[in-house]
Amino acid sequence: MRLSSFLMFPIVGLLGRFVHAAVTESTLKACKELSKALSGQVSFPLSLDYYHESSEYWSTVLRDIKPACVVVPQSALEVATSVKILNKYPDVKFTAKSGGHDPNPGHATVRDGVLISLGEIAGTAYDRSSNLAFVKPGGEWNDVISTLNKDGVTVVGGRLGIVGIGGYLLQGGISFLSSQYGLAADSIVGWELVTANGTIVNVDAKSQPELSVALRGSGSQFEGIVTQFTIKAYPIAKVWGGLRIYDESKTNEIFKALHEFVPSNNQEQKAAIIVSNLVAVGGTRAFIIFYFYDGETPPTSGPFADFLQIGSLIDATKTQTYPELLESNGFGASLLNSRISFRTVTIPYVADKPTIYAEISDKMRNITKSYLSNPLHLTSQCSVDFQPLSSIVGRHTESGGGNAMGLTGSDPDRVILEIQCSWSSANDDEIMRQFSRDLTSWIESRIPVWLEGYNQAKDFYLPLFMNDAMADQNVTGSYRDYAKLKSLQLQADPKGTLRTRTGGFKY
Repeated sequence: MRLSSFLMFPIVGLLGRFVHAAVTESTLKACKELSKALSGQVSFPLSLDYYHESSEYWSTVLRDIKPACVVVPQSALEVATSVKILNKYPDVKFTAKSGGHDPNPGHATVRDGVLISLGEIAGTAYDRSSNLAFVKPGGEWNDVISTLNKDGVTVVGGRLGIVGIGGYLLQGGISFLSSQYGLAADSIVGWELVTANGTIVNVDAKSQPELSVALRGSGSQFEGIVTQFTIKAYPIAKVWGGLRIYDESKTNEIFKALHEFVPSNNQEQKAAIIVSNLVAVGGTRAFIIFYFYDGETPPTSGPFADFLQIGSLIDATKTQTYPELLESNGFGASLLNSRISFRTVTIPYVADKPTIYAEISDKMRNITKSYLSNPLHLTSQCSVDFQPLSSIVGRHTESGGGNAMGLTGSDPDRVILEIQCSWSSANDDEIMRQFSRDLTSWIESRIPVWLEGYNQAKDFYLPLFMNDAMADQNVTGSYRDYAKLKSLQLQADPKGTLRTRTGGFKY
């Protein structure tokens, strides 16, 4: 029994006294009706359950945003019950939270509304006869990958084990396995979900191909709240990988290796990297590179091997199980206790412009140097993470039926950038977010310059990657088939419940 069941009755009686003044009467009524219908699974301010659920976010920014009440359903039926009750109160805001890793305020948080936490709808099962995994949205990728590994299989999933499941899959999901199998969403063949009107439905990729494409990368705005994903599984054994840390003196070598790796990933599909370029105190730079190779021994020649010849300060790479790799990758991030922002931009791979990455790195240092030179900001930092999106990923996407991002087999090589900043003071929230905005604005102005003389420049498709985006970015508007997807969203949610009452990126 949850602790809130012991505290509910006195808390409900005092709810109007203790909640934030902005909570509406309708919201109070909705919370009370939810607590009656789902006894012991709705918590309120002053209870330990409420404190835990409203604070369980990776970015501390989100811990400041408090709902009026928190619902913790334990099944799709209880999610459906919650949505049906909330539909009686059309002015009440609500949202669903899976793992709480998305740092955008208003996505998995709702101030003075109803938070539906999916943490108890968790677990992974594998059916060997169909080679399908059944993955619920609660928990984190450490749980999923560890469970499947017992059967010698895995799914295309997160690269850091602490990342949540639901948001990652709904927004696309880039993986260490993407060059072999596509984005994480591309391997999803079924969705159990609760629609905006509170009905439980099952979407099948074969019988509902258009809706399935929309569900692969549109975020939380199609149909409703997903309570189970059905995903293709793939064999996995021991892998090689981990992280290495480098100082600034290795900048030229690292960016040279990155430039050569991007096109080579189309052939060496078992290899993957994330090149994270950090800018910290006084504008000093360093690199963390996450390595992955789907095999016990990495190649000894070629662009991936070239990375391994660069001298590092710290080397944590080794042969290990896939669950061990993901757990160790997420360890450092799990220790962060910071306010965090993401922002993204997709850049072209231009074969004769190997200096692009250094230009971006230099610009980020110049934008942040004055702020980071202040001794009051010693714990603040920003990074640009370079994530290859080689054309082979689009080929896998297309062969799997397509996704909302609109990747195809004819697309050229690209690189997805995640711009991440972390800091400690709420007073710096907008300052830090603006650094990322300034960088992406500059990059967008430079892309036409980088593409000068490139005969396909006008056709270079550069969609934004939702998992890494900031809330003010028009991600869906960057999609190739935006108009078609928007029309489908209107059909799926004719009353606009998901568009107007819940968090997430919109059509």
